[in-house]
Amino acid sequence: MKKRLLFIFYILSLYSAVWAQTTNVTITGTIFSSEDNMPLIGASVYVENEELEDQDIRESTLGVITNFDGEFSITIPQNIKNLYCSYIGHETFVLPLVKGKTDYTIQLTPTAQMLDAVVVTGYQTIERRKLTAAVSNVNISEETVGAIKSIDQALAGQIAGLQVTSLSGTPGAPMKIRIRGTSSLQGTQDPLWVLDGIPLEGTDIPEHLDNDITNIKQSSIAGLNPADIDNITVLKDAAATAIYGARAANGVIVITTKNGKIGKPKVSFSTRMTYTPTLSTKRLNLLNSEEKVNLELDLLRNKYNEDNKKGGVYHILDRLDLINAYQESGYEALTDEAKAQLLHLQSQSTDWGKILFRDALNQEYNVNISGGSEKVTYYNSLGFFTEKGNVKGVQADRFNLVSKTSYRINNIVKIGASIFANRRKNKIYLTDKYGMSNPLFYSRKANPYFLPYNEDGGYNYDYDIQNNTDTDLGFNIFEERKNTSSKETINALSSIFDLELRFNDNLKITSQLGLQLDESTKEQIAEENSFTMRDIHKSSQYWDSASSSFKRFIPDGGVHKVNKNSNSQITWKALGEYRNKWNQHEFEIMAGTEIRKNWYETLFTAGYGFDKKTLTTKPVIFPDEEKARQFPLHTKTYRENAFASFFSTTSYSFRNTYTIGGSIRMDGSDLFGVDKKYRYLPLYSVSGLWRISNEPFMKSTDWIDNLAIRASYGLQGNIDKNTSPYLIGSYKVETILPDGSEDMITVNSAPNDKLRWEKTHSINAGIDFSMNNQAINLSLDYYYRKGVDLIGMQTLPLETGFYSNTINWASMTNKGIEIALSTRNITTENFSWYTNFNFAYNANKVLKEKIREDATLPSREGYSVGALFVFETAGLDEDGYILFKNKAGEKVTLKELYRLEDPQWGFPMATSDVTPDEERSFLTHKGSSEPPYTGGFINTFTYKNWELSFNLAFNFGGYVRTTPSYNITDFDKGKNTNKDILNRWTPDNKNTNLPALLAQDYRGDEFYWYMFRPDIYRNLDIWVKKLSYMRLQNLRLGYRLPEKALNKMGVSTASVALEGRNLFVAGASYKNYLDPESMGNPFSAPMPKSIILSLNLSF
Repeated sequence: MKKRLLFIFYILSLYSAVWAQTTNVTITGTIFSSEDNMPLIGASVYVENEELEDQDIRESTLGVITNFDGEFSITIPQNIKNLYCSYIGHETFVLPLVKGKTDYTIQLTPTAQMLDAVVVTGYQTIERRKLTAAVSNVNISEETVGAIKSIDQALAGQIAGLQVTSLSGTPGAPMKIRIRGTSSLQGTQDPLWVLDGIPLEGTDIPEHLDNDITNIKQSSIAGLNPADIDNITVLKDAAATAIYGARAANGVIVITTKNGKIGKPKVSFSTRMTYTPTLSTKRLNLLNSEEKVNLELDLLRNKYNEDNKKGGVYHILDRLDLINAYQESGYEALTDEAKAQLLHLQSQSTDWGKILFRDALNQEYNVNISGGSEKVTYYNSLGFFTEKGNVKGVQADRFNLVSKTSYRINNIVKIGASIFANRRKNKIYLTDKYGMSNPLFYSRKANPYFLPYNEDGGYNYDYDIQNNTDTDLGFNIFEERKNTSSKETINALSSIFDLELRFNDNLKITSQLGLQLDESTKEQIAEENSFTMRDIHKSSQYWDSASSSFKRFIPDGGVHKVNKNSNSQITWKALGEYRNKWNQHEFEIMAGTEIRKNWYETLFTAGYGFDKKTLTTKPVIFPDEEKARQFPLHTKTYRENAFASFFSTTSYSFRNTYTIGGSIRMDGSDLFGVDKKYRYLPLYSVSGLWRISNEPFMKSTDWIDNLAIRASYGLQGNIDKNTSPYLIGSYKVETILPDGSEDMITVNSAPNDKLRWEKTHSINAGIDFSMNNQAINLSLDYYYRKGVDLIGMQTLPLETGFYSNTINWASMTNKGIEIALSTRNITTENFSWYTNFNFAYNANKVLKEKIREDATLPSREGYSVGALFVFETAGLDEDGYILFKNKAGEKVTLKELYRLEDPQWGFPMATSDVTPDEERSFLTHKGSSEPPYTGGFINTFTYKNWELSFNLAFNFGGYVRTTPSYNITDFDKGKNTNKDILNRWTPDNKNTNLPALLAQDYRGDEFYWYMFRPDIYRNLDIWVKKLSYMRLQNLRLGYRLPEKALNKMGVSTASVALEGRNLFVAGASYKNYLDPESMGNPFSAPMPKSIILSLNLSF
C-alpha cells in the first residue's frame, strides 16, 4: 500500500514539475471579413474551455478581442493547439497553431444567415435588421441555381414577384423579365441592371419582327459569365429603388461579382459538357404525306380556291391535263399514270424535324485565381463557353476575362480597379422576308412529300412555299443555308474604378468611375444562288419607258450587308456615408451625386453584285428616289444623352426595434429640355420598420427568432427614349415629276414642350417572420403601384396638322401580394432537407388610355396592359360558318353582326355601316397575356457527400393568342398545316367547333368580309388558349469527393454533378406547339432540354 502511495506521489510530482516548466507564447494577428476585406473590430479570439481542461489549466476563460484595426495579441500556453475566432454574423474559425509561427492573418466568412442579413443595394450595404424595403437575394452557385448559361436564367423561379420567360431558345437569346408587373405603356418595361454599383446601359430587350425573332438583339448582361457572379439582389419597392431615380420604376437587379479574399492563392477550375437532344416536332401535329395528298384531292374536287394553283396533286394533274376530268368525275376519271404518281406522292415522306435539327454538344470552361493579403486582394478569371443550337450552323461563343484588384494604401485609403471584358460570336441563318429560312417555321409549312434533293444529289426547288399566290421563285432551305450567312461579333468592355476614404468606423467617402463600351458588328451575306437574292432581283424590276421593257437595277451577284452598333457610357458617382451608434440609438446618412452620359451610334452599309471570291461589289444605278429608299446603301444614326443626379438616404434605429428611413433623388436629363421645369424629377421614399420580436413583452416567446413589420411609400421614375419634345422629321428626296425631284422633310411627330418623365407611386407593406432558430422563415408583402404621367397617345385638333401625339397623361396600377417561405425540414448528422417556396399574385389595370378613333380593338382602360380581346363565338351554323354572340347574347352570323350588304357588283363584295366605335363593342375581354400567378418551388436534399435538388417554376392564369391553324378564305394548298384542318366542319363532320373552308361563290358577302378583314378571324376566341403550366427548371444530383483523398493529390475540393434542365412542362394544353412560352410566335424556338455533366475543382 505504501508503495502504491509513493508511486502516485511520484507521478503527481513529475506532472507538477513538467507544468512548472511549461512556458507561454504570445500570438498576434489581424482579423478581416471576407465580405469586404475590412478589419473586424471587437472580434473574439479565445481558447476553448475543453482544451484548457485537457491541459489541466485552471483558468476558466482565456481570450481577447480585436482593436480598431482588427488586431489582437493573446498569451497562451505553448501546448495549446487551436485558437477560436468569432464575430457576430460570421462563421467561427478554428485556427490551427503552427509551431514557431506567432503572427497570423485571419479571414472570417459571413454565415448563411449573415449573407442574407447584409443587402447590397449598389449604393450601400445595409444590414437586414435595419432594412425597411422589399428586397430579395439569390446566391449564384451551381448548388442553388444549377448550370445556367446566362445571368437572367438564374432568376427563374427563385424570387417572388419576378417573372422570367423565354422569348426564344436560340443560343444567346435574352430572357424577358418583369418585376411586379408592367409599369409603362410605351416606355421600357425591363428592369435596371447594376454591375458592382454601376448601372448598365443596353439591357432593354428591343421590339422585334416575328419572323426575325432569332436575330433578336442581345442584352449587355449576356456577356457576363455566371461563374464570376457572387450574388444577385432584386430591389422591388420604392424604398429600395427610388435611390436609382428615373430608371427604377421596373425594379432594379444588382449584380455583385466575386472578390479576392485574404489568404493563400486559390485556384478554381470548372467545366461543363452539355448535351441537347434533337428538337422533336411531333407536338406540331402536322399532316403526313397521305393526309396531305387526300386533303388536296378533296379540295381540288370541290373546286376550293381555284386561283391557288399549288400543291403536289394540282401539279401532277395539271401536267397530265386531268384537272377538269377529276373535278367532274372524281378519282375514277384519272389515268393509271396519274394514280401511280399520286400513290408515289403519298409514299414520299420527308421527316423535316429529323433532317433540319440535330443533337448538340456544348462546352464550358472556367478558371480563376484569387487571394491576397492585408494590403492587396485580387480575383482574375478566364471563361469560355460555346453553345451549339439544334440547327446545324447555329452557334454562340463567349469568351470572358475578369480582373479585379483592391489595394489598401493605409488605414484610410483603399483603391480598386475592375475590368470585365467579353467577346461573343453568334452564327445564325439569314432570315428572308417570309421567314422560310427559319427551320422551325419551315418545318411547319413544308409539304411532307417534298424531297429537298433529287436523285443526282442536286437541289429540288419548292415553288409553292414563298407566299399564297406566287410560284415563280424556287426555294430550297439547304441551298439557302449554304449560300447565306449571318454572323455577329460583339466586343464588350466594362471598367470600374473605386476609391474609398474611411476616416474612422463612422465616416467614409467613396467614389466610382464606370466605363462601358459595347460594339457589335453583324455581317450578312446572300450569294446569287439563293432565294433571298432571287427575291431581291424580282423586287428590283421596273418598267423602262425608253426600251419599253422590264429591267432590274440590282446587278447580278449577291448582297453583302454590315450593321455596326456601338453603345458607350461613362458614369461617375461620389457619395459620403456617416454612421454612428450611441446607447440604444443608431443613425446613418448618405449623400452623393452622379453624372452619366451615353452615346449610341449605328452604321449600315449594303453592297450588291457581291462576289464572295473577289470580295467585291458592283455599282447600283437607281431609276428613281423611291427605289433608292427601298434599297438603302448607307445609313447612319447617332444619339447621345446626359443625366445628372443628386441623392441622399438616411435612417434612424432605436433599440434595434424601431427603424425609419428615407431617400431622395433629383434627376435631370436632356431628354426633356424644352420646358425647364420638366427637365428635373424629384424622386423620394419614406419607410419604417417595427421589430416586434425585440419588444420586452416578446422575451418569453424564445421560439420566435424574428417578427417585424415593414412599410414604405415612394415615387419612382421611368424613361421613354422613343419620344422627343421636339418636332421630329425625316429628310428625303421625293420624285415629283419625271426627271425631277425635290428635297422634302416628312414630319413624324408633333412637338411637345411639356414632355416629362413617367412616374410611379409605390406603397409596400410587409411582414418578416422566422422561428425555431430560422427553421422557418416567412416574408409576406403587399404592394400597390400607380403609374401616372405615362406616355400615351392623345388625339389632337385637326387645325394642328397632326392626327395625334404622344403626351404624358395615361395611367395604370399594379397591386399584388408576394409570399417567400424557406424551411429547414430535417437536419441530422448525415442528412438534411431544405425547401424554398415563393408565390406572387399581380393584378394590372390600365386606368387611362386613348386609342385612335378608327381603331377596331377596344381600349385597355379597366383591363390589364396585356389584355386580349376576342370575338365570342357561339358554335357553327348549318353551313359550318361561325356564329357570334352579339351584345344581347344572341347567336348571329357575321352578316347579321356587321349588317353586311352586297352591292351586287358581280363579284364577292360587301359593305357595312358599322362604325369603329360600335365594332369595338363586339369584342369581349378574354384575359391577359401576363400571367397573374407566378412562383417557384425549390427543394434541396443532402446525404453525406451527396446532394439532390430540383426547381419547379410555375405561371398560372395567363392567356396567349395563337396563330389560326388554317385560313378559311385562302387556304394555301402549297403548304402543310396541322391536323386541325381534318377536323374542320364538313357535311360529314358537323360535330366540331372548327369552321368550314369558305367558298367565294356562296355567301359571298361574308367571304369578302373575312378576306378583307382577316383580323376578325384571327381574333376569334377559339384561337386564344389558357396558359397555366409548371416547368421543371432543373434537376441536379451532385457528389462532393472526400477531402482526405483529395488533399493527397494537392486538391482542396472537388465535386461532380449531373443535371437536367427544362426536362418537362406540365399543366398547359399546348397542342400544335412545342412549348407554352413559344405558342404566341410560330417562328420562335422553344428552350431546349439539356443534360449537363459538370466538374468543379479548387486548389
